[in-house]
Amino acid sequence: MSMRYLLYAVLSFVLCCIISCTGVTHDSGNNTQNDILALFEQAKEYECKGDAGKALMCYLNAIDMLSEKQDTLLKISAYTCLGDFHFKYGMYEKAVENHREGYNIALRLNNDKLVSESAGRIGLDYLMLNQKDTARYFMERYGSVTFESGLRNVLKDNYGVSMFATGQKDINSIINTVKADSLGTLDAREKLLAIESDFMYDRLLSKKEKEKVTNIVNSALVIFTIGIFSAVTVFFYQGRRKAENNLTNIIKDDIDRKQYYTARESELSEHEKKLKSREEQLLSDESIVAVSLINRMKSSPVYMPVKSSEEWTCLFAFSEKLYPGFVESLESVEGFTLRDKEISCLTKLGFTTGQLAVFYGISPGSVTKAKFRIQKKIEASHISEIGLAYV
Repeated sequence: MSMRYLLYAVLSFVLCCIISCTGVTHDSGNNTQNDILALFEQAKEYECKGDAGKALMCYLNAIDMLSEKQDTLLKISAYTCLGDFHFKYGMYEKAVENHREGYNIALRLNNDKLVSESAGRIGLDYLMLNQKDTARYFMERYGSVTFESGLRNVLKDNYGVSMFATGQKDINSIINTVKADSLGTLDAREKLLAIESDFMYDRLLSKKEKEKVTNIVNSALVIFTIGIFSAVTVFFYQGRRKAENNLTNIIKDDIDRKQYYTARESELSEHEKKLKSREEQLLSDESIVAVSLINRMKSSPVYMPVKSSEEWTCLFAFSEKLYPGFVESLESVEGFTLRDKEISCLTKLGFTTGQLAVFYGISPGSVTKAKFRIQKKIEASHISEIGLAYV
C-alpha cells in the first residue's frame, strides 16, 4: 500500500514540474516581448537626445534577448532597427549584416512585405558600399516582390530605390543624398564600434558563466533524480526502514548541494551586476573624456598637457573608477602637495618617468627624485594601498 502511495507522490511531483515549467515559459515569453518593446522606446528617446551610444546598447540588448528565440516579426523588427541605426551612422557593413538577418527571417516566415522591405534596405546598404551589382540585385528583388504581391508603400523610398532599380535614378544622386543625411563622423563610428565590441565580449563572458551555472544546476538535478530512484530501489530490496533512512540521507545531501549551487548562482549574478555597473561607469561621458585625454597625452607628450582644473578632476575621477580607494588614500597622506598628487595620479595611470619629465619640463632624474620623496611621505603615513608603480 505504502509503495503505491510513493509512486503516486513521484508522479504528482513530475506532473507539477511539467505544469510549472510550461507556465514559466509562457510568462517568460510575454515578459521578453514587453522588455524588448521597452528597449525600442528607450533607444528612440536616446536617439532623439543625440546619445547614440546608449541607443546602440538598447538595440544590442534587444537582439541579445531575441538571439535564441524562434523567428518572429519582433525579431525581424529588432534586426531592422539595428541595421537602420548602423546605416544612419555610416556603418554600412554592419547595416548589411543586420538587414540580411531580417531578410533571412522574413524568407523563412514567407512574409512578402517584409522580404520586399528588407531587400530594399540591403540594396541601399550595398549601394553605399559601392557594390553596384549586388545593390541592383536586391533593388530589383524589392521591385519584383512588391509588384508580384501587389504591395504599395512597402518602403519609404526617400532615396529613390525603386527609380534606381528601373534605371530612372542616378547612383551618385542616391549616394550624395544618403551621405548628406548621415550622422556618422569617423570619430562617432569608432566609438560606436568600440561600444559594440565591448558589449559582444561581455555577453560572451556572461554566456559562458551562465552555461557553467546551468551545467552545475543540471548536474545537481541529475544527482537528485538518481538519488530518488536509488532510494526506491533500496526500498524494494533491503527493507522499508533502511530504504527510508537512505532516502532521507540522499535527499538531505542533494538539498545541500542544491543550496550550494543556488548560492553560487546568486554570487555569480551579483558579480555580473557589479560588472555591469562598472561597465556603465567606464562608458560614462566623463570616462570617455578622460580616456581621450590620456590617449592624447601618451601619443603626443607635450609640456603641461593638462590645461585646467576640470581636466585634473576628470583624471582623478577616472583613476578612482579604475582603482577604488586610490584618491582617498592620496588625501590621507600627510604633507602631500598638489604636485605630489598629480604625479601619483599620472603614475597610476601608466605614464612613464620620461613622459612625466616632458609634462613638467624637468629632467627624468628630477622626476625620479620626486617619486622617491613621495614614497617617503607614503611610508611615513603608514599607507600601503596606494600602489604607485615606480620605474
